[in-house]
Amino acid sequence: MRAGKVTWLAAVVALAVLASGCAAPGTRDGDVPATPTDTSSPALSSSPPVLAESTGRQPDAPANHADNNGWKRRHELSAADERAGRELAARIRPPLEALRAAGDFAPASTQGALLDLGIQADAITVAAMRPPIGQETPPPGAVYAVRFGNVGCVIGDVRPDRVMVEVTGAAAEFGCLEPFSH
Repeated sequence: MRAGKVTWLAAVVALAVLASGCAAPGTRDGDVPATPTDTSSPALSSSPPVLAESTGRQPDAPANHADNNGWKRRHELSAADERAGRELAARIRPPLEALRAAGDFAPASTQGALLDLGIQADAITVAAMRPPIGQETPPPGAVYAVRFGNVGCVIGDVRPDRVMVEVTGAAAEFGCLEPFSH
């Protein structure tokens, strides 16, 4: 019989605690008053809408995405580095466009075109395109990087459909060309 009284008493206490936490919004100290949803009143229709702010991980981003990809962060370029990079990119584009027009997508040809511009060999990286996932043969083309200044890079590729030339900063972890990671 005693166990029944304890259970009943526990149920009453639980209901009392639950009821004290279920007061109507705006009736307890510190509560924000509820806002009516009827916007037919002119006074209510002029107030701006309230948007919920995201407090957690984005649904399509994996946990720790920014931390896991921090190694890819590139240095910011100064205005002088940006200008020097654009000048170098303007010199690089014409010989690479000529290779593309000739149908020459060999990495050795891309390397030779960059060397012919007077760029030092140790500042140049050229590689063949990577094969798409599930295929063994890479598509025609070459990727390249030319390092300039302390942290600058001109990166891009030569393919049948385009020549890409981009000025960017180097990454502390890998330099100019991002390594294949998956």
